[in-house]
Amino acid sequence: MKAMWAGFAATIIIGIAANFILAEIGFSAEERYSGASVRLN
Repeated sequence: MKAMWAGFAATIIIGIAANFILAEIGFSAEERYSGASVRLN
Protein backbone atom coordinates (compact mmCIF):
# COMPACT_ATOMS: atom_id res chain seq x y z
CA MET A 1 0.00 0.00 0.00
CA LYS A 2 2.87 2.33 0.83
CA ALA A 3 4.43 1.74 -2.60
CA MET A 4 1.15 2.62 -4.31
CA TRP A 5 0.92 5.97 -2.50
CA ALA A 6 4.57 6.68 -3.31
CA GLY A 7 3.82 5.97 -6.97
CA PHE A 8 0.82 8.30 -6.94
CA ALA A 9 2.88 11.05 -5.32
CA ALA A 10 5.72 10.60 -7.82
CA THR A 11 3.27 10.76 -10.74
CA ILE A 12 1.73 13.98 -9.45
CA ILE A 13 5.11 15.59 -8.79
CA ILE A 14 6.46 14.61 -12.22
CA GLY A 15 3.31 15.91 -13.91
CA ILE A 16 3.45 19.28 -12.17
CA ALA A 17 7.20 19.66 -12.80
CA ALA A 18 6.80 18.73 -16.47
CA ASN A 19 4.05 21.32 -16.87
CA PHE A 20 6.24 24.10 -15.48
CA ILE A 21 9.34 23.02 -17.40
CA LEU A 22 7.54 22.75 -20.74
CA ALA A 23 5.87 26.12 -20.20
CA GLU A 24 9.27 27.74 -19.54
CA ILE A 25 10.94 26.36 -22.66
CA GLY A 26 7.96 27.26 -24.85
CA PHE A 27 7.03 23.77 -25.94
CA SER A 28 3.40 24.26 -26.87
CA ALA A 29 1.70 23.68 -30.21
CA GLU A 30 0.79 27.38 -30.36
CA GLU A 31 4.40 28.50 -30.04
CA ARG A 32 5.93 25.72 -32.18
CA TYR A 33 3.64 25.79 -35.22
CA SER A 34 2.63 29.43 -35.63
CA GLY A 35 4.65 32.03 -37.49
CA ALA A 36 4.95 35.76 -37.00
CA SER A 37 2.00 36.43 -39.30
CA VAL A 38 -0.42 34.20 -37.36
CA ARG A 39 -2.64 35.75 -34.73
CA LEU A 40 -4.00 33.31 -32.15
CA ASN A 41 -6.48 35.15 -29.95
